[in-house]
Amino acid sequence: MSMSIRVLTACLLVPVAAVTAGCELMVAGPRAQASDIWERTYQVDRDVTLEVENTNGAITVRTHPGTTVQVKATRTARAVTEQGARELLAKLNLENAASASRVKLVTPRPHGLSMGQQVDVRYDVLLPATATVVLTTVNGRVDVEGVTGAVSLETVNGGISGQGLLGLRKAETVNGSVDLTLAGLPAGGAAIETVNGSVRVVVPSTLAADLAVRTVNGPIDVHGFSSKSDGARRRRHYAGQVNGGGSALRVETVNGGVSITGREPAATATAPAAGAP
Repeated sequence: MSMSIRVLTACLLVPVAAVTAGCELMVAGPRAQASDIWERTYQVDRDVTLEVENTNGAITVRTHPGTTVQVKATRTARAVTEQGARELLAKLNLENAASASRVKLVTPRPHGLSMGQQVDVRYDVLLPATATVVLTTVNGRVDVEGVTGAVSLETVNGGISGQGLLGLRKAETVNGSVDLTLAGLPAGGAAIETVNGSVRVVVPSTLAADLAVRTVNGPIDVHGFSSKSDGARRRRHYAGQVNGGGSALRVETVNGGVSITGREPAATATAPAAGAP
């Protein structure tokens, strides 16, 4: 998703209120809701690919040692009346296709919604750490932890967060900040983009990478690496290498600062020697 397309999408999603002389238009929001939980478990390979395409709602992915993809989708419908909310929920059927190598979940885009109606789905997923993950939503946060396979994350109105990722390829949003802790970078590099939000990336201090950072309104801070070689550095642009250079890490934002920090691995506690006080 290019920066220009994402900006246009964000503009289209902003509610518009029109007021004319002597006339005011008021729209009542949903007053009642109905919800349920949709659950599935799929037996998969450890290198399974998970794809989730959502519209309204967050997506959260965590890992477990098993060889299953476990999905819990909380479906919520809102309407002016309780009866309307229940009827709307009954029409919200999630699409899913699964095999040992691929699981795809899709929230169909709602059609024919009346004034004061809305639906959203929150996905919570458990899967093997070595899976490939491709997550897309429009209005909602995306959060992934512990995945070492390839990862692509995309939203429009919502933040992105990730912990312990090894194969991040892209993380893109429009209205939201990005907060990532990466265990490394894939050979093909990674791209991180937002428009209205800050970017914070933490990587190992020994990571070898080529950095390219751009922002319009916000500071750029690169620190904490074993060695650093600055190339072009200006107030709104930074290009350089850390630890001799390697995979590319590209970061762009418009309204927000960028921080790329090298961090030493956490010390591992050791048991005291026998006979020690």
